[in-house]
Amino acid sequence: MTEETAGQLLARVLSAAGIGAAYGRPLPGLPVQVVSDPGVALLLAHAHRAVHATPAVAHLGEGTVVVTGASPEAVAGPAPTLPNARVVVADAAALAAAAPAVAQAIATSGLVLQLDLDLDTPVASRSHLAPPAVTEGWQEPDDDVVAGVAAAKRIVVLAGPGVVAQRAVGGLHALAAAGRLGVLNTWGAKGVFHWQSPHHWATVGLQELDFELGGLGGADLVLAVGIDEREAPSHLWAQYPHRVVTPASLGALAAGWRGTVPSFSDMPPLRSQLASVTQAGWASTATPVVPSLVTRHYAQVVGDGGLVAADAGRAGFWVARTFATTRLGGASVPAGAVNGWATGCVLVAGLVNPLRRAVAVVDGPLDDLSRAVLDEAARGGVAMGVEVWEDGGEELGPEAHCGRLEDVIANGGVVTLATDGRQIDEMVAVAGRVRAWTNDIQYPK
Repeated sequence: MTEETAGQLLARVLSAAGIGAAYGRPLPGLPVQVVSDPGVALLLAHAHRAVHATPAVAHLGEGTVVVTGASPEAVAGPAPTLPNARVVVADAAALAAAAPAVAQAIATSGLVLQLDLDLDTPVASRSHLAPPAVTEGWQEPDDDVVAGVAAAKRIVVLAGPGVVAQRAVGGLHALAAAGRLGVLNTWGAKGVFHWQSPHHWATVGLQELDFELGGLGGADLVLAVGIDEREAPSHLWAQYPHRVVTPASLGALAAGWRGTVPSFSDMPPLRSQLASVTQAGWASTATPVVPSLVTRHYAQVVGDGGLVAADAGRAGFWVARTFATTRLGGASVPAGAVNGWATGCVLVAGLVNPLRRAVAVVDGPLDDLSRAVLDEAARGGVAMGVEVWEDGGEELGPEAHCGRLEDVIANGGVVTLATDGRQIDEMVAVAGRVRAWTNDIQYPK
């Protein structure tokens, strides 16, 4: 066995769990993207997972290494907080033994590793790592689900971000194709289907009537999968006949499809009614620019491989509601109000791929964590484009906005934008009150 340092062993432990990056203070033996502010480091570790689909860690200093988790509780407040689970590592043997716990943590609520050892210390022999638990990725559906599918004539799928986090998008595609099913996705699963796919019925959860108008009321069976209660509160959809299925069972359910395979059901009214408002905005020449035209400019300027990241709020609503996704990862809007989210996502995108076109979209004024992210970007030489939506922002017409957006994305900078506030009234007239980020969740007792 070859000799290694405790720091190199730590790198192996993290790598074996599938962790792809580290942010924060330097650690011997581990490549770290140096970030001076601990709060920013923790935010970037969470943003990295959202943007790059691989987990990351944050070193907050003094040996405190935070392993980010995938469950909704991992980022559930204004700023990411430390996980409750903690493992104290005092020697190399304890570090090697922590490998399964690290692998488990990235699939749940995360973990704090407290490293009470010198990472420069040589390890006498190359320590064997206990293998992490194998994630099967394939699960047979429950018998009641199979029976419900076989009996139903009109099935609608309601898909949330768990489908993406558990890498089950392929199973979702297979199921939708097997049954010629329409799929409603919440905004954390934007991009699971191309916006022009007949399987893509709408992005839902943003407004109170989304589920009703999205076709759940006319379904014999709703298959709910990967749901985040913040994006799709159960009190808005669980009154319809439904079965909750696991993301891992989608492929098996598709392979053993026993339901009817009719022609595609008629598209429910939600999509067409929202599209009428959205597309009317595209034709507007008004100053200030109309929100749905702003998001169309985002799609045009960032391109197919780019990223639009938005904070919760007015700007986030319009990105989640009207940004036309062509693939996974093109847009990121958090399930809850997380300060600095948009800027954090754009920074981690730029750190990994400086040529990727990206823009952060936020409501003004900038919060302290967003400003701290911008400071870190400046220190790292990353040019970030940020557009701040606010009532006192710069009033631009469509052509001027599109031109300025090209410049901001190419060269970085923080700019303000006023938008026409009247279009939200048209959206509310279609689908009811905006409920996203309003804490209207009613958890089961």
